[in-house]
Amino acid sequence: MNFLALTLAYFKHRELQILEALFMVYVLLSFLRVAGYVATQFRLGQLIHSENPPVPFVIPDVGGWLLFLGVMILLYLQQPLYMVLVVMGIVLLMTLNGRTAVEQFGLGRMPVSRAIAWSVLVCGAVIFIEVPLSTVVEKILNAIHMPHPEQQSVEIFKQLNQPREIFGFMIQAVLISPLIEELFFRGFLLTFLKKYTSTLVAILLSAGVFALAHANLDSAIPLWFLGIVLGIAYQHTGSLLLPIGIHGCFNLISGLNLLLEKGNG
Repeated sequence: MNFLALTLAYFKHRELQILEALFMVYVLLSFLRVAGYVATQFRLGQLIHSENPPVPFVIPDVGGWLLFLGVMILLYLQQPLYMVLVVMGIVLLMTLNGRTAVEQFGLGRMPVSRAIAWSVLVCGAVIFIEVPLSTVVEKILNAIHMPHPEQQSVEIFKQLNQPREIFGFMIQAVLISPLIEELFFRGFLLTFLKKYTSTLVAILLSAGVFALAHANLDSAIPLWFLGIVLGIAYQHTGSLLLPIGIHGCFNLISGLNLLLEKGNG
């Protein structure tokens, strides 16, 4: 039995090594492809100053800030009601502006197949930078003896054992949360902040709020970087499909990684 167990463990280890190698190739190739595209668009001055920018909401200042504060308060209280408030607020704003979701969020500007392909590529490029960035942040926090527990969602996931519970968690992380969060942080907040400042500053600020909303010191800077990428993607294409896809892909890979860790444990 010991020999059989060791043999199975060996093959399992080899399979994981192959998967890790393929994943590293995907990440590297994605980074090279996206970096080349970004460099070209930056040189042309079209990275964040595109011909088809996102459509802003026409909204009174008081109403915009009330929606922002209401969502943020519910987020910090860890209340899922924030999702309901986001949906209700966005629907109300679209009604007041007389626009459909397709018109407001540029859903027809980018074919779904192209959005999926670029979501996978950009996600790989983000991970290429996120991994060393997260390592540096963790080392700095350890060096200054700053406590940095994992995100609450990660802790919850690690406690799940039933396949149905894990599947439900993954559905929320990959489909529901990216949709709701992108509707709020990019679809609403980014365009709302552009009323008060430049496009670049609005991208940085909305990304910063996105990172702080997760209320986790360890992931604040990596999530800020992710938020910047998502903001640039929305500003560059004018379509919310791309940031939703990137966000969902990022959460999927993070969830699968946690699932592998759970399996190894």
